[in-house]
Order: sequence, then structure tokens, then C-alpha cells
Amino acid sequence: MAAPRALQPYRLSPEDMEAPLLFDLFNSRGTLLLKKGTRLGRDTDFLLTQSLFRTHADSESDEGGALLRLESMYRRYGRLMEIWSCRAEDVQQLNLVAADLVELCASHSDICVSMAAHLPGKSHATRHCFAAAIVAILLGNALGWGSKRQNTLALAAFTMNLSLLAYHDDWAKNRSRLSGFQRGNVHRHPGLSAELISQSPGSALSWITAVDQHHENLDGSGYPLGLKGSDISPEARVLRVADAWCALILLRSGRCRKSPRDALVELSESSRGHLDHQVFQALKRLMGAYPPGTFVRLANRETAIVTRWERYGALPKYALSILSPSGQLTREHKSRDVTQFGYAIREYTHLDISQMAQFSWSRIWVSEAGQGQFAIT
Repeated sequence: MAAPRALQPYRLSPEDMEAPLLFDLFNSRGTLLLKKGTRLGRDTDFLLTQSLFRTHADSESDEGGALLRLESMYRRYGRLMEIWSCRAEDVQQLNLVAADLVELCASHSDICVSMAAHLPGKSHATRHCFAAAIVAILLGNALGWGSKRQNTLALAAFTMNLSLLAYHDDWAKNRSRLSGFQRGNVHRHPGLSAELISQSPGSALSWITAVDQHHENLDGSGYPLGLKGSDISPEARVLRVADAWCALILLRSGRCRKSPRDALVELSESSRGHLDHQVFQALKRLMGAYPPGTFVRLANRETAIVTRWERYGALPKYALSILSPSGQLTREHKSRDVTQFGYAIREYTHLDISQMAQFSWSRIWVSEAGQGQFAIT
């Protein structure tokens, strides 16, 4: 058969083994190997190592599949953290999750950023680390780093709090100050987490170093070693910014979530001298005031969500209306041009618990079916 006009590499992931394929797969010559809808099963695990391709059109339009992949990766990551025992197999499996996340961030960065605060499950600790991995990967890409270094950033973010995961969720719910013992554990956790990684066969030095240094500040005020300037690895500097950003914008029980704009202001004011300037500037350009996933109230009193970035860091042109002026979930989510006066963004907002219970992310991540309107599945 004739080769498709445009093929893009695609590496099967374990979640592809659990559901029908969402697109056709080809070899490098354009020969159809697997049709859309095929169920692979575990007897075709060898395909995970093959060079496979899909059409450019498929890679641009599979938002629903991307959401399923992201949620599956997050579940795989959570299971690995629960059973981590410093085995070579643990490292291998985490490397696969990191590589899959790097690939998904490259093709669907808007979905990854939007969903960072809303991944399923009750653990704030694992959600925070996974979200930091997404932000770190995108920062690495913005800095011109290749997929190998982005993979290191993901691994370091996944495991930066490895020694604290058992306590982190309890602390996130605690409105009181940490005790002296708890503060001591926090101060020691970078080194303890790095030690656990170093005991795991197959872990790279750059990964271990980034975990060990992810709370160091450029002016020497960080911990646990008080390193300065060039003594701090580039990967640790990126992770420091990603970690700080996610700590401000992710929902935490009993604590207020910062808006993206306020988070940038706070980081700029409170962390001057702490953060790498180049990395922080990359964060500002990347996220801006309205990154994907931001809930806003429009001039017509509708509640909408920003789903795409027009350009990284630029003001959005469109937002997807999800709640009517009376606060009811709309049956049709309509795209609003927020550059128009009647639909201009007036303020940040959020959904309350009852609204979130009715909210469906799968309705958001579908292809645009008509001008100014998104399809509902």
C-alpha cells in the first residue's frame, strides 16, 4: 500500500495493551501493521520494542486517548511508589513511565498541564510529584534539552520525595505548623531520597544528583548542604522551579490554591536569589497567567476553562464555556473568543466540590467538531 503522507514515530505503551487501538499503526515504509480498534493483548508485548508509526493527523486528534494514557501512566507511577524496594525492575519500570510521559508532553502538552492538578486518586504526594515531572519536562524542552535529559527530570521529580511519601499526605492535610521532628525529616528528605535511588541498580548519577540537590538555592540558603551557584546541577535547578510552582498552584486540603499569575508574582518576590533566573524566565514564558487548565469567569458570567495555549505564555484567544451564568453545567461546551468584549476574561475562578463531581474531563478533550463549538461524547 502507499505510504501515508506524514508519519510520526509512536511507541506503544502498556496502556495500549489494555484497550482497542485508537488509530492505525504502520512500519517505517508506510505498510499498515495494525488497524484501529485492534486489541493487542499481552501476547504481543514484543511490539513495545518495535519501531512503529502513525499518521500526523492521528497524532493531532487523539485527545481522548491522550487523557486515558496520562491517567494510566499516573496509576502505574502510583503503584510503583507503593511497592518501591530499590530493585533494578523498579528502575526499569519507572524509566518506562518517564519516557512515556516525555513523549506525551511533546504531543499533548496542553492536556498534561491541564490535568496535573486533577489526576484521579486521593494522594496529594504522588499528584504533586507527577505534576512537577510534567512541568520539569516542559521546562527542559523550553531550554532546548533533548528527550534524554527530559527523562532524567521526570525521574528526579517522580522520586524527589521518595523518603517522605508515607507522611506527605498527612502533612498536606495538617493546618498546624510542623513539629521539630517533622521539620527535621523535611530537611533530610533530599539526601534520604537520593540514597534510596542510589541503592537501586540502574539509576544514573544525574538522576541521583538532581534529587539530592532539588532544595538547594543559588544563594546558598537552601538545604541540606547549602550549595551555591554552579555547585548545583542544571537538572536540580529546573526541578527546584517546577517543585516550587506546583506547590503553589495545586489544590491542597485546608490551604488556598494560588492563581497562576499570583504564583509567578510570589515566586518572583519570595524566591529572588534562590531560583535559577534562566529557568524561572522559561517558566514565565511557558505558563503565563492562563496556562491550560485555568478556570476563568467571563464577561457574560459563564465559567470557562482555558484548554490550549495560543503560544506558550501568551494570553489565550479561546476558552471553553462549561458553566452557565447560573452555575449549571452546560450540555454543550462552547468555545468563546475571549478577545471579544462580551466574552472577555474577568477573573480567575474554580469549581466547587459538587460541580467537580458532575464535571467530565473526557467531555473536554475531544476534537473540535465545528467552528466555535466542541463535540460532546
